[in-house]
Parts: sequence; structure tokens; C-alpha cells
Amino acid sequence: MTVADHAPSAPRRQVHLIDLTSIPGMVYSATLGYLQAAAEADPEVGAACEFHRHVRLPRGEGFERACADVLAALDDPLAVSFTIYFWNRAKSLLMARRIKERWPDCRVVVGGNDVSYQQDELFAEAPWVDVLVHGDGELRFVDILRSLLHGRDDFCDIPGVSYWSGRGSARHVVTTEPAPRIADLAEVPSPVAVHSDRELAETSLVVYETNRGCPYGCAFCYWGGATNSKVRQFPLERIEQDLDRIIRLSGPQLSLGLADANFGILPRDVDIARLLVELCHRHGKNPDLIVTWAKNSNDRVLRTAKILHDGAILAPVTLSTQSFDPTVLDLANRSNIRLENYRRLQTGFRELGIATYTDLIWGMPGETYDSFTRGLEETLTAGGSPVVFPLLLLNNTDYTRERFREEQRLVVRRSPADVTDPEMVVEMVVGHSRMSEEDWLRGLELRLCVYLFQKAVLRCGLRVLHTAGNARLVDLCDRLRDFLFGWDGDDVVRRLARNYRESWRSPEKVDWELIDGQLGVESGDNGVYLRSEMHYEAILHRLTQDGVAARFLRDATGFLLDGLPDVDEDGRRLARETLDVDLAAVAVFRSLRSGESEKVPVRVPAAAVPLLRDNGDLPPDLASDEGDVVGVALTPPSLLANHHPQFSFSRYAMLVWRGLARPLHDLVFA
Repeated sequence: MTVADHAPSAPRRQVHLIDLTSIPGMVYSATLGYLQAAAEADPEVGAACEFHRHVRLPRGEGFERACADVLAALDDPLAVSFTIYFWNRAKSLLMARRIKERWPDCRVVVGGNDVSYQQDELFAEAPWVDVLVHGDGELRFVDILRSLLHGRDDFCDIPGVSYWSGRGSARHVVTTEPAPRIADLAEVPSPVAVHSDRELAETSLVVYETNRGCPYGCAFCYWGGATNSKVRQFPLERIEQDLDRIIRLSGPQLSLGLADANFGILPRDVDIARLLVELCHRHGKNPDLIVTWAKNSNDRVLRTAKILHDGAILAPVTLSTQSFDPTVLDLANRSNIRLENYRRLQTGFRELGIATYTDLIWGMPGETYDSFTRGLEETLTAGGSPVVFPLLLLNNTDYTRERFREEQRLVVRRSPADVTDPEMVVEMVVGHSRMSEEDWLRGLELRLCVYLFQKAVLRCGLRVLHTAGNARLVDLCDRLRDFLFGWDGDDVVRRLARNYRESWRSPEKVDWELIDGQLGVESGDNGVYLRSEMHYEAILHRLTQDGVAARFLRDATGFLLDGLPDVDEDGRRLARETLDVDLAAVAVFRSLRSGESEKVPVRVPAAAVPLLRDNGDLPPDLASDEGDVVGVALTPPSLLANHHPQFSFSRYAMLVWRGLARPLHDLVFA
């Protein structure tokens, strides 16, 4: 007999599902949707429980508001469940404690990447947590709720969980046998179905899986616990129904993130790409599509990306290498991911006119400053856009194993992954046997210069000097470190650059007053847009004012030429003449500040046109009949659509930082 048979008139018990997100504007949670859908699909649990989802941004005062709202919604709850990642662990556990203090009989259930298989650490840190679910949680969560409904809080017959057993001095943690991965994903109901039309219309992000699993076992990664595993597929018919509803209801702000670890690895991914294009065209929608592409990319990835690109819904393609050094890749268990594929694909994407960006991780064991710069140069000369992350130590990865840490002499500190985001505290590798802490800091300064100069404001000038001076692009950017941190042409730029350097050494030294002096107007409400890498943003912001950019780029070019004695007079003249082209890129940022399209006179010297065009620095359709390209560059109205005075500039600056936008390609040349 079921619980409902025993008490048909009993009120349904509350179950609250909580996701403290890091994404502003996000009201959809795939994890909470999976849990609710699986529970409601069970006849007994679905009949006896009512489910309440809470997706909240807990930044600043938002955490206290979220706590107050959740506590106010509780009424003798049967259970509350949290999905926990490194970015929300501390606040999730604090909220759980407050809930437990108010409702001691409520069972607190947690799961997620940061706590799976971490039972000893978790229960020592948060003894008010009752149950920890390891790995795939949907079916285990249903089992837990069914036990609670029957008055049982001993979960020894449920695989894949850890829980408190006994009382008083006999209280101890029990961990059951591991649960097998869910082999048939048709058993897991769709998370989309439990979300309302309004939630799908209002959310800024939908994360959606078409499969689970990753055949690789990279030492730094823990992809939902599904690394080194067979790729399992959700039914295609369900995917079609879900994506149709998501895209049909989507608002103009939606980012659609495919959470597949290796999109393009399966033959049917080509069909899913066609489906996405067809649905976007049918419903007249154009969401920002976020895709993690197959690591050992192949011709299928090229075909899949071309379908999305031709359908006008593809952002630049991610090529994940993390490092180009064989020793580093071997230590990271990535020696089976072939670098020749990277070069071939980079060429293929460039021929198709598809922009790419390349993920690199600075600080991986085995990496030196020299090998890191070689990887950057490989990316830059191939026409790619490097996106460099510091190395974070994530629970359950090989890098966190004690023996590995000792062998590689890892130096780790708890610090913000972005010094201007003090709430995102993580464990970062800042040194190891082949990288000193000073090397690590130098690499972060080089990263800033690559992003500021090569991606944003001096891309053409650097290309000319790279060719004329036979100098590596990365060496030019490295020299610009000395220029940026020593330039006295503008007090605000100088102070921002030096504060960047100081802040990575001591995060408490971030000069918020200085940064807010530039970004205070654009900062707005973090509920609208989450600011990040604010030193970079603030420097760019300052360059759009008072003619600062013209002085800055002129002096930077002169500084580089002083260190390149082998550049002949023609090369020097060409470098100076391309300054007008780079200043047109600054005009894009200026337009994003004001909301007004700006026309800038531009002359691209004839000698520079094929060089800049063929290397992807200028649009591929820029023509020249053996003469200068003379005209105007216009910031197109489409780039300024839905302009928001509080975050449009910052959003675009970060798109450039992440390789998702290229200012000179966003201009219209006439």
C-alpha cells in the first residue's frame, strides 16, 4: 500500500529545490527541473509532495533576500535540496543551516560537482546536512523522498548516497555502495516540462543536455562526474519537443547553452544542428548559442559548425587545447587529444569565415612561462583568439590527489578567480615545480596585454609589426607589459594598470573607488549584468574618453618600434598608418557607451589590406584594387539594438575578452 492509500486526505508535503546561481537573470535551472520532473513522474512521490523551485542570485544583499524569501515559503517541509558547485558552496550550506535551525525535522539533501564523493569533508564542514547524493541524482532523489514519506531516514538500501546514521555519540556517516550511471536516459524525464512558459520567456540562460558522458579523463576536469565514460544519449524526439518549446518562448536576452561535453562527437549532432537552425527560423528567434565542441575535433565538427554558421546562430567556435606543450598534456591525461587536429580545424574554420577562440589554462603542472608563450603564439598566428583561465583545483579531479600535488610541488592559495569578483573564491594553483609565483603573475599581466592590445585596440598594428619586424606576436604583447604599467600619458590608465598588478598579488588591494570612477554608470544592477575583469573594462572605458586612445596607441606603437631596430622605414610608416584602423575599433566601444552610432574616417593602406584581411584581422570581404581602402567605418545599428546604458559597454567588452566579438569585424566599412 502507498502513503496515499494510508492517508488519502493528508496534505501534500513540501519539497523545496534550491539553486544559488552565478548567472544574473537566470530563473531556469536544469538540475532542479530534473529533480522535480523525476519525482513527479513517480506515482507515489508525485501524489504526496508539492515542489517549489528557487533559483536565486545570492550576490551582495541578494543572499539575505534569498534566505528570507525561502524561509518565508517553508511550511513544515519534508525536504530541501541544494545543487552545489564551487561558486555557491559556502552560501548554499549557510542557507541550509538556517533552514535546519528553523525546521529541525526537515531533511537537507545536497548533491553536485563540488560535494560528490566528498562526504568526509562535507559532513565535517556542515553537520546539519542529512544526505549527500553522489553522481547522477535524479533517481536517487526519488528513492530518498519515498523513504522519508514512509518515515524512514535510514537509506542503507539506496546506492550512491552518504548520510548520518545513529544518534548522540553513536552518530556516524554511512556511505552506501556506488550507484551505476543511468544507462537509459529515457528514464530521466525532461527538466523543461516543469518550467512555466513565463520562466522560459524570462530566463537569461537555459542549459540543455542532448547527451551525458565524456570519453576523456582530463586531470583538471570533472564534467558532472561523467568523465572517462561512454556517451549516453537522450531520445531525439524529446530533444525536438524541448528545443521547440525553449526557442518558441525565448526572450531576446536568452543564451542557450548546450551542456554536452563534446558536441559534434556523435553523427546525430549534425541533425541537432539542423534542428536548431530550423526552429530559430521558424519562430523568428536568435538566441546566443553556447557550445562545447568535441575535443578531438573532426570533419563532422566542421560540418556541424557550418550548418549553425550558415543559419546565423553560431557564435565563435571553441577549440579546447588548454596547452600546446606535450609534457603538460601528458600530465593532464590529454596526450590522446591531437594538436594537429587543432591546426587543421583552425585553417578549416578560417576558410569558412567562422571565428574561433582557443581555451588555454595558465598554471597547469609542467607548464613554464616559455611554453605558455609558445602556446599563445600558436593560437595568435593561426588566427585564433586565446581565452586564458587560471588553473582552479576542482574537487574529484586528478590534480587534487595528494600524491600528485606533492610530486608537482603545487602551490595553492584560496583567492578570487577574478580579483574584481571577491565572492567567487576558489583554490588556485599559483606555483609548481616549473612555474614560480612571479612567473604566474607575469603570465596574468601578459594575458591582460593580449586582451587589451591584440583583441581590442591594437590588433592591426601588432600584425604589421609582427610581419615587418619578424617578431612573435606574443613577444610584442610581452613588451607592451612594460609600456602599459609604465605609461604616464594618462593618470587614470596608469593607476588602473598598476592596481591590476597589485590586486593579483593581494586581492584586498583592489581600488574600488578608482574602478567605479570609470564603470559606476555602466555597472548597474548585478541582477542585470554581472561585471567581471573590471580593470580591463575600466581601462577600455577610459580609452574612449578625451582623446586618450589616440595618445595611447601612438605611444604604444612608438614604444614597440624603439625595440625593433630591424624594421625598415616602409614597415615603420605602415605601422603608423594603420593606427587609424585600430582607432576605428575604439569607436565601437565608444558607441556602446553612448548608444549612438559613430562614423569614423578610415584609410587602410594598400600594403596592409591582404595581410590584415587574410589573417582575419579585418573582414574577409574587404576589397582593394591595389590601392588604399578609403572610406568610413560605421558602428551598425544592429550592434546598438536594445542598448542599455548600464551594461551594454561592459557586456561587449567581456565578449571581446572571451573571443566572442571582434570590434573590427563588427564595423560596417563603406
